[in-house]
Amino acid sequence: MVSIRVFAALIAILILNGIDPRAGVPAEDAKALYSEAVEAHWKWNLDEAITLYGKVLAINPDNARAYLNRGVAYRSKGDEEKALADFNRAVSKDPNIPDALFGRGLILLHRKQCDKAIEDMSRVLKLEPKHAGALRARAEAVLASGGDTDSAIKDLSAALELYPQDSEGYFSRATAYLKKKDTQKALSDLDETLRLNPKHTGAWLKRGNVFFGKGETKKAIEDYDRAINLDPNNQEAFNNRGWARFLQGNLDAAVTDLSRALELNPKYIKALANRAEVYRKMDRNEDALGDYARLLALDPSDPAVHVARGSTLLDIGKPSEAVKDFDAALKKQPANAYFLAMRGEAKVLAGLHKEALADLNASLQAEPDNAEALYYRGLAFEALKSYPSAVKDLSRAIEVNPAAATASMYYELGKVQLLGQDEASAIDSFSKAIQMNPSYGLAYANRGVAHKHRGAYAQAAEDFRKSINLLNKPSRLAAVQRLLDETERFLKTNITVIEQQNETGLRTEPEPDDISESPFW
Repeated sequence: MVSIRVFAALIAILILNGIDPRAGVPAEDAKALYSEAVEAHWKWNLDEAITLYGKVLAINPDNARAYLNRGVAYRSKGDEEKALADFNRAVSKDPNIPDALFGRGLILLHRKQCDKAIEDMSRVLKLEPKHAGALRARAEAVLASGGDTDSAIKDLSAALELYPQDSEGYFSRATAYLKKKDTQKALSDLDETLRLNPKHTGAWLKRGNVFFGKGETKKAIEDYDRAINLDPNNQEAFNNRGWARFLQGNLDAAVTDLSRALELNPKYIKALANRAEVYRKMDRNEDALGDYARLLALDPSDPAVHVARGSTLLDIGKPSEAVKDFDAALKKQPANAYFLAMRGEAKVLAGLHKEALADLNASLQAEPDNAEALYYRGLAFEALKSYPSAVKDLSRAIEVNPAAATASMYYELGKVQLLGQDEASAIDSFSKAIQMNPSYGLAYANRGVAHKHRGAYAQAAEDFRKSINLLNKPSRLAAVQRLLDETERFLKTNITVIEQQNETGLRTEPEPDDISESPFW
């Protein structure tokens, strides 16, 4: 946006032309008062200047130039309301006074009344086609209103040809180039902005954002450092540097920056959301839940925050509470496939398997290849003892995204294959789980069960022994030990029969003792 510094420079131009034939000042005393007002204005005695301009206008209410200059003085004092009123009066007295149109346009732009600002700047440019300030201001209004970026760039380029030392012009054009995703030209303009004005905080911040978007996190942090050095109270710079540090894995520093951003603005939604995410990465889930509570206090209906909090509740083993958050999110977006999948997951973990199927079916109808939804629907089918459906979903979950398949996914697939009496497939799935996680005690135990069911007792015993060395839960250890004892007893008492079988090729081995299926699935 057009800076106060540029506006102040224009003051000089306006006052130099203070006594204008168009001003309509007929009386000598009015001319003297006007000269005093100009002198006071030059000396930056704004209150005195405003008073004197008022006296001039009391003598000649049609003096457009006096209204203009008093408006400039009010604008310099930060009183936009009175400045706007005087610029309006100046234009009403002289519709073709470009400086008043320009001053009014700047205020309208600052108030985000972009269409009106564009209209005023266009009128200025009809009167003065080489008015660099109007060209830049019109471009900025076009950009702010989401208008034609190319036309904005054209105006800014023309302004920079007229005034090549305008750092703000380069900064604005960089913004336009970023809208067109032309980061190379944007970087070039930001570099020029900083060459002309090394203390331009916004340019350091924006260039840091460009580097961040290009994945050059180190350069981004260096620019955020410069922005913070120039403006230690810049909440956006602290937030952005905090997130960049998070991506670097520097979690403590990230929390420090994001907390500083929140000290500067306790209602800074982006910083709260970012810090909550960092807390989750640090396993500081209670702290994350605290930030989500603050976010929901600011906007109780934000579905994204409800989903994030629900996901955190799942992480700490509170699926029933998570369901409530997903309910709230789905009230706002009832057809959101991701929200439905997350609520389905929470319901599976809460033991609400039939209800979970309804959510997961709806989610998968919209996104058939959602591996996570397939996985949890498979678990729901398993709990409902619909093993063929469970096998189909769990297999598909692995198939659609094999690179993301985990040891747990292969383990769950092996379980339902074993429950469906497909021991060969189960052994293959458990073996893949073990390959991915050699310390997976339950996978060894259940592969042992599958081997035993197929009559491969020696392999079963070996898997049971490995499982015992890896498991920690007493009930599971006891169950596997029982299976191992029974398997070894069978091997010991039937070794002769097995040897005879191997010699003759006949299967005459007796049935083993009845061993119930693994109780620790």
